[in-house]
Amino acid sequence: MLFWIVVALIVFIIIFKLSESRPPTILTSRPNRAIRNLQNTALSQALAILQQDDPNFSKILLMDFVHLLFSKLYHYAGRAEFSYLSPFLTDELIQQYQFLKPQPAEEVVINGIHWESITQDGTQDSIGLLIDANYTLNLHGKKGRYAVTERWLLRRKSGLSSPEPNKMQALSCPQCGAPAHFNDAGECPYCKTVLHKGEAQWYLCKRVVTRTTQLESSSVASYAEERGTDLPTVVQADLVLQMGRLQTRFYNMQQLDQFISWDNYFAIFKVQIVNPYFMAIYQHWNERNWDGVRHLLSDRLYEANQFWMDHYRQNNWFNQLADLKVRRIELARLDVDHYYEAITVRIFASCYDYTLDIHGKLIGGSKRQLREYSEYWTFVRRIDVQHNAGKFSLNQCPQCGAAADQMGQAAKCGYCGSKISTGEFSWVLFLIMQDDVYSG
Repeated sequence: MLFWIVVALIVFIIIFKLSESRPPTILTSRPNRAIRNLQNTALSQALAILQQDDPNFSKILLMDFVHLLFSKLYHYAGRAEFSYLSPFLTDELIQQYQFLKPQPAEEVVINGIHWESITQDGTQDSIGLLIDANYTLNLHGKKGRYAVTERWLLRRKSGLSSPEPNKMQALSCPQCGAPAHFNDAGECPYCKTVLHKGEAQWYLCKRVVTRTTQLESSSVASYAEERGTDLPTVVQADLVLQMGRLQTRFYNMQQLDQFISWDNYFAIFKVQIVNPYFMAIYQHWNERNWDGVRHLLSDRLYEANQFWMDHYRQNNWFNQLADLKVRRIELARLDVDHYYEAITVRIFASCYDYTLDIHGKLIGGSKRQLREYSEYWTFVRRIDVQHNAGKFSLNQCPQCGAAADQMGQAAKCGYCGSKISTGEFSWVLFLIMQDDVYSG
């Protein structure tokens, strides 16, 4: 017995010494490219099944809905208006907010919404999202800026048909479309319908805050080393299938003269939309005149970038992108649903990127070192937009043709009154994502 105890002890010591000599195992939460491709393929298949069951489902509209719900969740926290959200939150979340009594936030900006899962079990549909955002809190008379990452799980009853765009792009009663002024019981004051969670619209089932950090004002003007530019372009798994859906749409609209081939269509799209939008948007960024391209941006993207432009203005900083050039444009994704078509491209560009203070002193970036980078831009427009034979003009209202000089922050044409930022009349830039975080 003593002999075997000694042998076991010796074996244990040898194993312990060997484990000490091995390099530590590094675990990373970021999946490699092969895993991401599998995840994207699974998401595309799940989305296709969901759209078969609900032909009205649109990723674009769901992201608008999530953006609104996220913003209101922070803005209404601790206020009486929080009851307006009762049909869109579980009772547990409502009780949690009532117990914690968080401070209402201001200037809520969503940087990205990443799709993680789509599941259906026959009784419920579920969508998992990862949201990156930042917001301002006023604590004890002092304002602070915070970055947050949250995981959301949305659910609804299976077999539902998604509401039309005007009911998804605003928190409203899914029954009558009136503004969301629900009481604690979820009753609409206009049509008196009591909304039960998930029986007419998506609701937030689970919310997990995975990270919260305070942002320093000086960090906005700091420049990190460029990451992601050398990564291969993340291309949609069923891209060829989506090309066929787009061609079918043109055929159904009897506009095949505008769609000779996909290569021809994309070549025109790059020349008339991507390149002009890219140059115009960043030119107005340099000039700190965001309103000049208001009609080219979705409401969400405009609000996010307007905050940062105001932040630069308040600090008397001037961010400059000098000698800006588009090097190449690659197709990454194409989505066609009942309401929208969306084209995601990867834009490779270069410029001298630097920030000056009011005295012209360099406080970030470089005037001498050329910055080469890439970004993923998603353009969106309504599916029933009629194609104009003439070349699209960035300086005109796409509805009435008047000068686009009276759009205002609401993106309504001052001449015809049309709201331009919804993609109803022309392409709008819906989303910009950096290449090191874009996953498809």
